[in-house]
Amino acid sequence: MAAAADELVLLERVFLRIGSAETDEQLQNAVSKFLPPVLLKLSSQQEGVRKKVMELLIHINKRIKSRPLVQLPVEALLVQYQDPSASSFVINFTIIYIKMGFPRLPIEKQVELVPSMLNSIDSKPQPHQDSLLLLIIPLLGKMDVPADPVKKSSLFGFNEKPHVAKQLLGLLLDMLLLPYGALTQKSNENEQSNSTDVSLPIPPGMSEYSFKRVTNENPLRPEELEQIKLGVVKFLSSGIFPDEEILIHLVVAAADTRFSVANLADLELKKVVGSVDWTSPIVPMPLYLLFLGSQSQNVKPNMKKLPANTRIRLKLLTHMCRITGSGFVLPASIQIIFDSLYGVNTNSKLKTLALNFAMNLVRTAEEAHLSKVASVLQTGLQKLIREGEPTHQGQAFLVLGFLGSRFPLITYHNAALLEMFFKNLESANPELRLQIREGFLSLIPAYKYDVNPKEFDKDGRINFLFALVKYYLFSEEPMVRFAAVRSIGTIFPPDHVPSKFLLLLATGDSKDEVSMEAFKSLYGTSRKGDVDLSKIGKSKGAPKVVLPAFEEITKYVYVEAETRVKDGSKRVNIGNHVLPFTTNVFIEILIYLRLCLIQNLEVPLTREIIKHPCEFTPTIRKQLQEFYKENDSIDKNPLLQYVSLVRQLFIANPAIEPLCCMVEVIGCVPKLSSSLMNNIDWIRDLMNSTKEEIREFASVLYAVVINEVLAEKDFENAVNHLVTRTSNKNLEAQHGAIFGIANAMERRIMIKKSNCNDFSNWGLFKNCVNSLVPFLTHQNALLVSAANVAIGLLGKSAALPLDNGKAPKHGSPDAKRPANGKITKIGVANQLLENMKNAKLSSKLRERAAKSLGLICVGEEFPYTKEVIQGFLDTAKETKDVEVHFTIGESLVMCVQSIWSSEARDPWIIPATDFTPSNTMLDAPSDDNLNWLLDELLKFVGETHPNSRQASCIWLLALLKNCGNREPVKSRLKVFQNAFMDLLGENNDIVQDVASKGLCLVYDNSKSEELLNVLVNQLTSGRRHVAQVASDTKLFEEGQLGKAPTGGNLSTYKELCSLASDLNKPDLIYQFMHLANHNAIWNSKKGAAFGFSSIAEKCGDQLKDHLPKIIPKLYRYQYDPTPNLQASMQNIWQVLVPETQKMLEQYHDEILADLLENLTSSQYRVRQSCCLALQDFLKGAGNKSIHDCVDHIEELWTKLFRVMDDHHEATRLIAVKTAKVLSKLCVRGCDASQGKAGVKMVQSVLPVLLNVGITNSVAEVRSISLQTVSELVGAAGNQLKPFLHQLIPALLQATGELESSKLSYWSTRLAGQSQAQEAVDSARASFAKSHFTTETVTKCLQYADASILEELTPKVTELMKASVGLGTRIVCAHFITLLVVQLGQDLQPYTGKFLAALVNGLTDRNAAIRKHYASTIGHLVSTAKESSLEKLFAKIRHWYFEREDDTIRSACAHTIQSIGNHNQEILKAHSDVVLPLVFFAMHGEKTPETESTIEIWNEIWSENSPGTESGIRQNIEVICDTLKVALESPSWTMKAQAANSVSTVANKLGASLESKHRNALIQILLNGLSGRTWNGKDKLLKALASICTGCKDSLKTDKEIDLNSIIDAVLRESRKEEIVYKISALKSLGEILSALQIDKFDEVYNIAQSVLSENSSGSSKDEDEDMTSEELNKKRENDIKIKEVVYETLGKAWPENNKSTQEKYRELFVEHCSVCLLNNTRSVQVCVITALRDYVDKLLLLKEDKLSREEEESLGKIVDNIIKVNNYALGISKHTRLRKETLSVIFSLATKLKEKNRHTEFNKISKTFNDILPELSKDNQPEIKSRVTDIKNLLNKN
Repeated sequence: MAAAADELVLLERVFLRIGSAETDEQLQNAVSKFLPPVLLKLSSQQEGVRKKVMELLIHINKRIKSRPLVQLPVEALLVQYQDPSASSFVINFTIIYIKMGFPRLPIEKQVELVPSMLNSIDSKPQPHQDSLLLLIIPLLGKMDVPADPVKKSSLFGFNEKPHVAKQLLGLLLDMLLLPYGALTQKSNENEQSNSTDVSLPIPPGMSEYSFKRVTNENPLRPEELEQIKLGVVKFLSSGIFPDEEILIHLVVAAADTRFSVANLADLELKKVVGSVDWTSPIVPMPLYLLFLGSQSQNVKPNMKKLPANTRIRLKLLTHMCRITGSGFVLPASIQIIFDSLYGVNTNSKLKTLALNFAMNLVRTAEEAHLSKVASVLQTGLQKLIREGEPTHQGQAFLVLGFLGSRFPLITYHNAALLEMFFKNLESANPELRLQIREGFLSLIPAYKYDVNPKEFDKDGRINFLFALVKYYLFSEEPMVRFAAVRSIGTIFPPDHVPSKFLLLLATGDSKDEVSMEAFKSLYGTSRKGDVDLSKIGKSKGAPKVVLPAFEEITKYVYVEAETRVKDGSKRVNIGNHVLPFTTNVFIEILIYLRLCLIQNLEVPLTREIIKHPCEFTPTIRKQLQEFYKENDSIDKNPLLQYVSLVRQLFIANPAIEPLCCMVEVIGCVPKLSSSLMNNIDWIRDLMNSTKEEIREFASVLYAVVINEVLAEKDFENAVNHLVTRTSNKNLEAQHGAIFGIANAMERRIMIKKSNCNDFSNWGLFKNCVNSLVPFLTHQNALLVSAANVAIGLLGKSAALPLDNGKAPKHGSPDAKRPANGKITKIGVANQLLENMKNAKLSSKLRERAAKSLGLICVGEEFPYTKEVIQGFLDTAKETKDVEVHFTIGESLVMCVQSIWSSEARDPWIIPATDFTPSNTMLDAPSDDNLNWLLDELLKFVGETHPNSRQASCIWLLALLKNCGNREPVKSRLKVFQNAFMDLLGENNDIVQDVASKGLCLVYDNSKSEELLNVLVNQLTSGRRHVAQVASDTKLFEEGQLGKAPTGGNLSTYKELCSLASDLNKPDLIYQFMHLANHNAIWNSKKGAAFGFSSIAEKCGDQLKDHLPKIIPKLYRYQYDPTPNLQASMQNIWQVLVPETQKMLEQYHDEILADLLENLTSSQYRVRQSCCLALQDFLKGAGNKSIHDCVDHIEELWTKLFRVMDDHHEATRLIAVKTAKVLSKLCVRGCDASQGKAGVKMVQSVLPVLLNVGITNSVAEVRSISLQTVSELVGAAGNQLKPFLHQLIPALLQATGELESSKLSYWSTRLAGQSQAQEAVDSARASFAKSHFTTETVTKCLQYADASILEELTPKVTELMKASVGLGTRIVCAHFITLLVVQLGQDLQPYTGKFLAALVNGLTDRNAAIRKHYASTIGHLVSTAKESSLEKLFAKIRHWYFEREDDTIRSACAHTIQSIGNHNQEILKAHSDVVLPLVFFAMHGEKTPETESTIEIWNEIWSENSPGTESGIRQNIEVICDTLKVALESPSWTMKAQAANSVSTVANKLGASLESKHRNALIQILLNGLSGRTWNGKDKLLKALASICTGCKDSLKTDKEIDLNSIIDAVLRESRKEEIVYKISALKSLGEILSALQIDKFDEVYNIAQSVLSENSSGSSKDEDEDMTSEELNKKRENDIKIKEVVYETLGKAWPENNKSTQEKYRELFVEHCSVCLLNNTRSVQVCVITALRDYVDKLLLLKEDKLSREEEESLGKIVDNIIKVNNYALGISKHTRLRKETLSVIFSLATKLKEKNRHTEFNKISKTFNDILPELSKDNQPEIKSRVTDIKNLLNKN
């Protein structure tokens, strides 16, 4: 009890202390001291103590409530609040006083206590937390959050208290969601309503609980809420929380209705959205929750959050469209889509976003989760298409399409969806149609047959789909037809015959897009020339084109054709014929059916129908014979159906395609000729066609048909008819007849050969040959060509039925026919040789002649074979055509093979490989001709003529290929190798290729190690091997072998040999050769005969075992700069490496090692190839990336830098390109998102770039290094910090080095034109600041802190001092500015060094540098010490007053202006130094050079002073001190400038100028006036006049100042001789006398008399003659000017109150004016009138009421003279001002006369004015009219 009593006593004392406090201060002290311990007493066990405490607290509350300024001990209360031992009672009352006291604190203190408040929240009750957080939230935007992450973390401690962070973030989100309209103003006191009675609607996105907690205790105005939201956004943007946690806040803020909040949030949101992981479901989960509201049923009603409104949803969904992959939350995503599309709270834009969101969902969401809701989404989208707006339907179709393609099983059986697409595509508008088309094309694969093969035809699905697409295939809309074709080609299996038929029909579509799509669906390509199904089927990776079975497709087409012919709407009429299809479609159908027919044969499967007979004919014949069944009906036999279709089109339209098909079928199955029995004559007439190829094919068909269906006699009649037609005058008929005869007889002989071999006595044969041979000499080349072919055909079938004739004894056959005209074999051969040699004929004709020569040697053992061969050899030099040489090569083979040649077989029946002659007893042909031919050809090799070498090379290859098993060839293999080796060095690519193929064949035929060694030695050492040639024989002329062994034409083969040697397998050289040069010639018909394609494939198989050693070198060789070598290696690569990416991945390390090793090879060719190879290799060989090369990056950069400085220019350029590629890849590899791999890449790349690259002497190396570093900064992020002290100076220096030399040149050239140079330099500075290196420096700074400054500062300052480049110095200054912004006060220890360098730069001769340095100083002073600032301003003042240099003064102005712009408080703090200087400087003399500087001084003054007058008054002391110093300066310019300043002071302050300052200035000015005249001295006079004018009243009463001394000084100056100065002096004198009203008219009059008398007397003529015209004009101007001033001064000096002076001069003044007015210029006249006006205004006679007689007379004279003057002046009509001043004199005089009732004089004035009034009325000038009206009114009032 005693303790309780003590406590009560203490409480009473406290009560007394608080109660006795009278002032706020006393109350505050008492409460601060006693409140915390009093609150602790609440935990007392004694009831009385607690009651007493409550009484005391009530008292305190009453006292404090009425005294808002009283502070509470908030800090102590916070400490007490955090005490864990405090009772809940104490805590509850403590928080009441914290809430009461906290808002009373100054804002700075509140901000300071925020961390403490946050620390006190943890583990406290929820209402307490909310209350304290609501106190904090308005202060968050005012907090200064440190940049250092460690300090930032320790300041708030959110990492240790995640619950507090979560609570704060939740409250911040509620605050951001709070709409401005949801807040109500405080109720008026008169309204007795309780807040609980008012139920406000809960805003969207908030729950009842969240709404009440931010509004109940916190009634805010909308403007206050806006500021709070701005503060919240700023606080969240400071990096305190992870980006993922503040994303939702920024999105909500960006959707705010106030622009200030939304714009700030948008800026921060752009930074955040790119850094968060949108693939994580945690990131977008809050967005889902806010969008949909609380979905769970377990949430309490007051905690349930409402869905967001449309405005917020728009912003939410915009960013939710970034979600990808596993970031999607299902089924919430579907709910968002449906809510946006069909909900109440939506609009058109939200629907568009929802569809975009749906598209992302369909494209990227995880398949396992999305598949569960895919069907729901599909149904919803179909509903939107049915019921939605057209603007959204297009997107819905797109999403549906992608959904179907990703989940085909949900669409597979939904044929209605496909139909819906078709219908809408047909009826939609053009814009919507494009979107439907895109969606449709995505959807089609969902219906593909192999999606669900088991249910492909479930419930008749396939028939329904077929019917659907068939219907729309014939739509009028092309896009629908295109979609139908795509559907047909995709949905149905490749063996589905009806769909193929539809595609064939679609190939005839009128729209190319549709027909090409159909074509592509049929053949796998849309280019008709590229169709080769044999290649497509075999090549790896190529799409397999499956053709349907011939039987099925033919039967279907046949039935359809029969049906369509009967349907009038579908059939096509061509002349008298009815076709089921258009001709184009029919042709495509026949070509496709033919390919189906031969699809399984080893024959070319192209659209080009083979020209029969050929090497493939027996194979095709066998296939057709199998299909043909003699007794089958057409309904059962597909071949007969095919023939029927071919015949149908052939008869109606005999184009080349049906004709070729008919030839193929009838020729292979002659029994089918019966189908054309009735059309024989029609076929014969086809041989008269205007098209040559039709005639040729028709002749073959005619020959086959008549040989099969006509009897012997009918056959002979038919052939004789053709013989008769050869005499027809019609060229086409003759041409067709020649081919018809030859083909008919050839077939007949081949058929008869089985029974007879001798046809020499067959009359028909003789008759035919005799009729054909004359055409060999026909004047028409077409007939000559046909005759060549015809003779060849007959000659290969059998011996020509002609006499042998006689050959000349020596040389080749004579080209002339025997004199008796008899046709002989030698004559025919002779004529064919002549045709072949005739260069005037076409190559085709000559080839035909050459082939015929070979063919006539095949039909028999031709007696003149050797002569024919000699004839061929004689053409070697004359012919350079490769095709001709190949043809001759074929013919030479025929010549030496004779009847053993495969050409002698029946080409329709016997394959070339199965032929054996039956008309000989010998086992093999004779070797005589072959031996002789080989010896001759080997001699040709040594000739120098390129044609001979080409011919010999091709012919030797032909003989080696076709006669390789014969002894003459086998025995000469070594010689063959030497010959081909020598030909390998030819400049001709074809000869090289042929020679390489020849070498390979030599080795294939011999497999001799000796030959291999010889070849290797020749390639490696360049030695030639000559075999079987006499010692004096010179096979090769000098220079014919090729170039030096180190390069040139043999380089390809040398590299191949080197490659083979490296593998230790020299024999591989032949395989390489086979693969290396696969010239296009081998793809031609002639080249294909050599079969090198198959050989190349075999070689590739042999080389595959050696791939590990070949691949690295081969990869590099592909990029060799030598085109031949590059092409060769690419050919080898294509054969050896079918899967390039897989191989590159497998041999990645080996290839990279080889490239690095050879990158600095001694051969520039190798260096180039390595650089080129690296460009492709580094981009991603296989699945490798740049990270797989990280261990070699430093070596790679170092070697590349060396190659970039290569002496070979092309190598340098390639190396630069490679470095650029490597640069991009390294930047990508260093990206912060790459994790540890990126860190490792930075550690590898940066050192070599900084140590070697940016300091390199080679400009290209420096440039690429700097550019790489620049991009690295953006990618690597904080990993660059250890290198910043090196990196930043290098980038700054590089900016100057990378500057445009042209701009620098122009700057130097314009040195004499300061303005132009300044403009150029300004442009240079702008470029430097916007250069990528500068931008890089800016990026670097975000990772900079104070720790780097110690090393960085000296380097930057040294750059500023030592660098000569403008760019470097500008960006150094710019960098310092950025440093100030980034580091703030952390920069202070180094500010002095930077400031010294910048101040020194202010004296630079370059204006741009001065300006930028000045601007930087303006920023830097914010971190400078006070002593540095004092020195700076002292320096500027010293420079201005001591160094009269306009450039330095300009720099001073820019510096002070910059300080004022960026740190105005510093300028204000030093205003006592700065403002006097500014005031003085702004009065400098304006010249074109200084005008801009003076404007700057004026701007500084206006920005830093409240106004000119106020500014002067506030700083008058220091200004006057400055002016005194300047006036006493020895510099005349400074004195003049000070005088200008004095004038301003006097004009602005006037009478308010203190006497001590005024008198001091006057005294200094008077002192300055003494002495001789100097330039600018007139400014002192003007200043003196200004003081006298402005301070006239105070001067008159000031006894300290002697006014007479002022006037005497000015009078003295007025007597000076210098005329310009005299003008200023007189002007000032007049103003002073007028202001002070002192009578000095006598002195002034005397000065005026002297001036006017001097002026009237003028200068002597001699003096005038000595002057230039310019000087003379100047003198005249001055003479006029001084007259003007004299009269003005006289008017102003006229005494106002001195009667004696007026009496003395009053008449004289007027008379003088009257006289001088007539003899002066207009400007002087104006001044005279002005003086007269002043005179009238001050004339005492006009002011006195009574005048003496003498005075009246005087007044009369004065008035008369004035009238006289007025009459003269008013008579000058063209000078408005003169008239105006004269009228003013009249008005003034008349007014005064009228006032004093001087009627006589007044009437004179009136009369005079009325006399001149008509003239004045004509003057339209407004001022004249106005003045005339005033005078008229004055006179009329009389």
